[in-house]
Amino acid sequence: MNTMTPARRATDSPVTSWARAVTADTSRARTEDFRAAAGDEPRPLGGNFETFFDPFESRKVRGALIDQQSLECKVTWSIADCAIVAEDRSERGWNTAGPGFAKVVEQLSQAAIGDVSVKQVGLQRCLYFWRIRPGMIVVAEVSGLGRLPASDVEPALVKEICGAAMKVRETAALRAREAARTASASVDVPSRSARSLRVKAGWACVASLLACAAFGGWLFAKTSLDILHVRTLMDAAVLRSLSLALAKSDYGEVQEMLSTYGDSGYFSQAAVSNAKQRVIAIAGDWPNVQIGEPLPDQIARAAETFDLRLGPESFGQLLIPQPRTTPPKLARSGLHSVRAASAWLSSLALIAGLTLSAFLLRMSLLARTPREQDAVVESIKK
Repeated sequence: MNTMTPARRATDSPVTSWARAVTADTSRARTEDFRAAAGDEPRPLGGNFETFFDPFESRKVRGALIDQQSLECKVTWSIADCAIVAEDRSERGWNTAGPGFAKVVEQLSQAAIGDVSVKQVGLQRCLYFWRIRPGMIVVAEVSGLGRLPASDVEPALVKEICGAAMKVRETAALRAREAARTASASVDVPSRSARSLRVKAGWACVASLLACAAFGGWLFAKTSLDILHVRTLMDAAVLRSLSLALAKSDYGEVQEMLSTYGDSGYFSQAAVSNAKQRVIAIAGDWPNVQIGEPLPDQIARAAETFDLRLGPESFGQLLIPQPRTTPPKLARSGLHSVRAASAWLSSLALIAGLTLSAFLLRMSLLARTPREQDAVVESIKK
């Protein structure tokens, strides 16, 4: 029969069965159970326990602080005969999931805080249980190389040793957490500096994008004014030529000039009326407009009208339907392309700048502490 997992006797209680499972390997002392793992710094127990940890008796103590509800081991410890405390890394563990341990918890829940229950398991081991405070219990195992009856170990002494061990383990855990926090803070400082640098670079990009948007808007406005100026000069030249021809009452010359301007692409449709508001020349196919007839009111209202005059005297009108075409000379100047490009530049730069601003504000808000975030939100609400 395997001595590591002994068969349960018919007279064994669930508590005894659990205790035997925890301490099944009593055939040999296991010093490796009390060896500190890598990174776990052993610390002196302190106190006056030299008599208990007699080197000749080779006594060892291991224990655990266990939550009654979750049955989770909160703190574990092991103490070798040299009174050095380390984390308990025994392969046996405490088997808190076993049904027998539930019975232990049930018995302890009915006992007073501090009352110790003792269980002799084999010739070399004893188990001790007690409630240290509401909801928390301590389980300790005392073992030795030789015979170790429970009567040789005072429960109060075991409680004192375990209390000192818990303080050592908790202090070590606190120092480890403090060291981890310090290391995290030291790592976080460069990350905060890098984040701050990225945010500053981002705001510099926002400023550049907004400057591009402003430049695009200025270029769009300037190009629009240039287009208007060029068209005004072209209109002035056309109106002067037609006014001179109309002043001579040479309607044939007026018709020829109007057709020439239409063929050059200055307009697709146009009509010239004399001082009596009768049509004397037509360019392009313009239905309902007849030479010698008055211009219909509906067409006159929809057309752009220019006075043909020399000085104070008016000789007639030039009528061009809307929308007007772009003269080839003006199209070849490239001003329309520049205006379209400046509009796209301004729009895209403005959208990119606003989007990046929103992203940077979110980054800055997330980088702040909760208290600083609340202050920022309150200032925005105001």
